[in-house]
Order: sequence, then structure tokens, then C-alpha cells
Amino acid sequence: MPVTKVDEKGRILLPKEIRDRMNIKPGEEFLVADVDRDAVILKRIDVKKMLEDLIEKAKGVDLEKLEQEVEEEGNRIARKKYKVLD
Repeated sequence: MPVTKVDEKGRILLPKEIRDRMNIKPGEEFLVADVDRDAVILKRIDVKKMLEDLIEKAKGVDLEKLEQEVEEEGNRIARKKYKVLD
């Protein structure tokens, strides 16, 4: 198992054998999650793909229905907050 160090800027160099095996290229992005005090997980993410998927899903949203639902929820919260009876 390869060993690496953290530099003065907090960067960790992934060993070449891992970068090669996983085909990791410069500029790729990773999500970093701490598992416990002594362990972290790196998960490769593709922000461009995530945004493209989000845009595609948003195309199916009925904006008029969404606006109506937001207004109804706002009215429900206001009635509850100000104790207005229906």
C-alpha cells in the first residue's frame, strides 16, 4: 500500500499507480468525506454531468404548478404563524 504526505498547503498527492489504475486526470474533482478521526473517503465526481442531469430534470418541471404549490405552502405557513382560521 503506497504512502503519501500532506504538504504545507494541505494537498495530498495520489500515488501514480493509483492515478493510472483509476485513470485520474489533472483537474478532476473529488468529494471528500471524513469517515472517522483517522479516515477519509475520496469520491470522484463529475460536476458537469451532475449539472447536465439537473438541467434535464428541470425541463420536466411544471412552473405554474410549482408556483401554485409555493404560494399555497406560504399561505399555510402564514395562517399557522399568525393563527388565522380557514
